[in-house]
Amino acid sequence: MSLNSVDPARPWSMTARLTGLFSLAALLIFLGIGFYLYRSLTETFAQDNRQFLLKEIQLLQNVLAEQPLNLERLADEQREGLDLPTGEYYSRILDEQGHNLSETPGMTALAAMLQFPRHSGSQPGNETIQALPDGRYFMLMTAISNAKPKHTVQIGLDISHQAALLTEYRRNLAATLLIGLLFSGLSALAVARRGLKPLAIMARHMEGVTAAQLHEQLVSTDYPRELLDLAVAFNAMLRRLDQSFAQLQQFSADLAHELRTPVNNLTGECEVILGQPRSVGEYRNILESNLEEYRRLAQIIETLLFLARADNTEIALHKIGLDARAEIEAVCSYLDALAEEKRICLLCQGEGELYADAQLFKRALSNLLVNAIQHTPVNGEIRISIQTTDDGGVDIRLQDNGCGIAAEHLPKLFDRFYRVNSARSGEGCGLGLAIVKSIMELHRGRITITSELGEGTLVTLHFVPDRRN
Repeated sequence: MSLNSVDPARPWSMTARLTGLFSLAALLIFLGIGFYLYRSLTETFAQDNRQFLLKEIQLLQNVLAEQPLNLERLADEQREGLDLPTGEYYSRILDEQGHNLSETPGMTALAAMLQFPRHSGSQPGNETIQALPDGRYFMLMTAISNAKPKHTVQIGLDISHQAALLTEYRRNLAATLLIGLLFSGLSALAVARRGLKPLAIMARHMEGVTAAQLHEQLVSTDYPRELLDLAVAFNAMLRRLDQSFAQLQQFSADLAHELRTPVNNLTGECEVILGQPRSVGEYRNILESNLEEYRRLAQIIETLLFLARADNTEIALHKIGLDARAEIEAVCSYLDALAEEKRICLLCQGEGELYADAQLFKRALSNLLVNAIQHTPVNGEIRISIQTTDDGGVDIRLQDNGCGIAAEHLPKLFDRFYRVNSARSGEGCGLGLAIVKSIMELHRGRITITSELGEGTLVTLHFVPDRRN
């Protein structure tokens, strides 16, 4: 892949993100630990130095408290501090006029370069740390003696070796931090790749899925808990796709069968009529027969287009409040002649107002009534009732006393081109109930069918209430 083909807006990969987050977390942890160790070492050094200076001041104050003042013993006490295993130690004693009574070697030069803290109490004041231009560091402290006359004790400790040690410690910490960060980054990269390996396996499986391999599902037990829901959802999607493909194949086969019959009829009739000269009446009869087939084809095509638009919700609904009984009686009046041929009684009961598209409601009801009339015996009865439901909607129930439908066929009744049997299919093409189901879905309602062999069939259309009020 060339660099020009890389999309600059493309988000980082999960591996890069996890590696970055792990590295950032490691950096913060290392910084926290390093800062804590450095501060602990610094405080330890400062506390030791402070204790040393306080101890030396206390010893010098004790000597200064002796009467009369013994300068020789005071000098001895100052020299003892030089032998302690610490940094170079400096001290001097000043009288009330600021004259130098006693000091350690080098104190004069040090006092000229450093500014000792001013203090007037007997207890030592806070220490200060000062640096010289040559890079040396000193901790300085000042105290006043308890006895009369007052003497000022100035004391200093060279802590340059500790400062150098702390500088070296910081460098080592920084190097350790960089090395640790590098190893943590590499470890995070390896962990992220290993942790995301099941996801990569799942992606490869998804890439290999084709229409002929929809039955090859993921083995959910092979994936960690975090990917289990994704694997289950993917398997469910495969099952839905497999079912949809099977239905599409069945629909294509049924459609081809439905179209082949009228086309074969038309072709056969044309071949027969062209086989020899015919009279005008024979040509007219053939044309009339062909016209009937053309109308059948047009009806199938129109129905399929309606179902296609309904599936894509491209049909605009003009829903209004309808007097359910008036609409049902209008449809019954239109089909009254068809029912009269079989002396079937159409009964309408109940009152109610439903919110629906008038034309689509009549079409759904007409499809159900035509179907019921076809499969109701002579002198039978079709009862249509209107009931208001608890949710404020309306149920339209169509009950016939026909031969009924076997239970194994009920789940497939709404499939397109599905017929129970030749006796049940009649003259239709198996799209009537599919249209009714699509109309109910457009209205966000539902259709249910219950039936018993020899007892009849009950179809219920449930229309939801008008939520505008």
